[in-house]
Amino acid sequence: MTQPKIKSRSSYAVELECDEPDTRHWMHTWCVDKNGGELARVPEMLRGSEATIFNCFEKATQVHADRCCMYTRKVEECKVEGSKQFWKKGPYSPRTYAQVGREVKAVAKGLLSLSEVAERRKQKKECILAILAETSADWMISAQASFAAGCTITTVYSTLGHEAMLHGLLETEAVLIFVDWGLYKTLKDKVLAQCPALKYIVIIGEDLAPLSTVGAPHNPYPKLNEASSFPLIGAASSTTLQDLMSIGQKVDLDLQAFAPRADDVAFIMYTSGSTGVPKGVILSHSNFVSVLASVIAQDCVTPRAGDVLISYLPLAHILELVIEVTSMCQGATIGYAHPRSLTASSPYIMHGDSSSPDLTSLRPTIMPSVPAILEAIRTGLMKKVEDGGGLKKKLFWGAMNRRMKKPAGCGICSFLDNTVLGKVKKIAGLDRVRLIVCGGAPLGAETQQFVTALVSPVAQGYGATETTSCATVQEAVRSGSRPADETYGRVGAIQPANEIKLLSVPEMNYLVTDPEPRGEVLIAGNNVSAGYYKMADKTAEDFRKHADGKIWFHTGDVAVMEKDGALRIIDRKKDLIKLAGGEFVALGKVEACLKQVQGIACVCVFAKSDMNYCVAIVSQPEKGWGSVGGRPDEAVLVADATKKLREVGLSRFEIPTKIKVDDTIWTPESGLVTASLKLQRNPLRAFYNQPGGLLEQMEYKF
Repeated sequence: MTQPKIKSRSSYAVELECDEPDTRHWMHTWCVDKNGGELARVPEMLRGSEATIFNCFEKATQVHADRCCMYTRKVEECKVEGSKQFWKKGPYSPRTYAQVGREVKAVAKGLLSLSEVAERRKQKKECILAILAETSADWMISAQASFAAGCTITTVYSTLGHEAMLHGLLETEAVLIFVDWGLYKTLKDKVLAQCPALKYIVIIGEDLAPLSTVGAPHNPYPKLNEASSFPLIGAASSTTLQDLMSIGQKVDLDLQAFAPRADDVAFIMYTSGSTGVPKGVILSHSNFVSVLASVIAQDCVTPRAGDVLISYLPLAHILELVIEVTSMCQGATIGYAHPRSLTASSPYIMHGDSSSPDLTSLRPTIMPSVPAILEAIRTGLMKKVEDGGGLKKKLFWGAMNRRMKKPAGCGICSFLDNTVLGKVKKIAGLDRVRLIVCGGAPLGAETQQFVTALVSPVAQGYGATETTSCATVQEAVRSGSRPADETYGRVGAIQPANEIKLLSVPEMNYLVTDPEPRGEVLIAGNNVSAGYYKMADKTAEDFRKHADGKIWFHTGDVAVMEKDGALRIIDRKKDLIKLAGGEFVALGKVEACLKQVQGIACVCVFAKSDMNYCVAIVSQPEKGWGSVGGRPDEAVLVADATKKLREVGLSRFEIPTKIKVDDTIWTPESGLVTASLKLQRNPLRAFYNQPGGLLEQMEYKF
């Protein structure tokens, strides 16, 4: 094992010698200090075993057999009022690791009782199964069972639209699809008859099918064996997960004969991105296992046995999937929730129902999140504080300022600090949270500081589906000799499973020769995808072999490597628009700054190469204008935005000259944002570029 040539070291990274022009190169200190200069690949628990996701899970079911693996709860009643629905949910019920392990193996054997699946696996042929479902215990059980049977999973977003769903199913030639009962009819009517390769439909999601419904026809979840009598859809027959499990319990089969290898493809994950046709990212079992090894090695955002993780982000998104797989392998408990029933103010919660919000019922210790949710928490709490006024407002901000190390303003003591903020946390169900892990998009520094002061450290991560989610993560909790990273707005230390280069971007004036090196982020390592499914040209464009013989993923993101070895994302090469005057505007950078302005929660910036200024459209948040203090006045918004953007150092040409406010709510269902709430730029431009639309009203038509 040859040690890499070290140029310098800092708290979180070592810089390596690099012979390539306009490039600098780093890896995590752990790789050099503890792993002989090698990247993290396999955790200790899998030494001597095949490095697969299912092997990790099976080890956990043996080591943590009697621990709670999953908490699930049913929707007991659904009340429909016009276009709105409200849920009453039952209590959380526990399932041990041993119990879930038995269910997974039974479903795996049930899958292998299906002739098409069995034939492909016996011949060691590619066997792809799809999942189209909301996050639930059934989703994870279906995935783990598929791995136990040696199959590959492809994820299908319901929010991408029928054409994108059809694209993924046709491209992968999936032979089976796990589908939510709530999505079954849509899939049946719009997509499945056009998929000749599809042979089986497995209906899942029983917990999300209301036991009773008020105000609308009831559509009960099918009982055992009922689904098998459904008419064929194309060539596909239907069953339920429970029926498949029941069949598998009666099958005498050695699953080891069908077990996957480390280099086998575990997932083909379709990522919508912000433009273009969805890309199927190829991820192997070893990609996932290396991230698990990396998180354990880094030991700062590692779930522990005894932790309770709240699961509500889409499992079809790489961030949530990696966090759940890691948590299960560590013996933590996953509590399944729903994004629209998280808090008392969530849209599916009946007014005055204090028992149904998922957060207050579960009281998790770890909370994965995306910036949009943390920004909504901050905005909602600030509005409640403003509405409370008087002494309550003074006490809250006194306590918050004390924690944020600002002048408290009212001489508040530590006891009162904990009392005031502790009460707020408990009401929200956040009183046991010890760590929030945030990714998927840039998190504003002000929001990170606010949530850290109120709830717990927020570890911001950075990565992509192509890097199995995690390429860097903020070490928000101290680990060994490395200090806790208590800064805001950074994405932290390099993950030990990968290494990073910065490549100069001279057209944007970002150079690796700057006092703090700046450039495009390139990533190589054990967690990096082999490329895109059946997209050789796009793979060659984004995954490039360098002179060192390694394949480097070119992200298009621009970052600065700070003196302590932590990364800060500062720009987006692919969002770069050159204005008529020759200046470059980074749309994402401007949008992140605009979100610091009162009244702005959702915003999209538009720029054209034949104009010398940019414009913006602000949309209504999902919770309504009331959640941001009311519908903002456009003239006031332009003035406030101009002031704020000047304060944070943006140039004149980066400040939108015109801003329009729209009552449209951007949702994944509308196709205007992705499932992780990233902007879909092309659909947004088309939506607002219609005759008489807001872009035309601003004299900015494309």
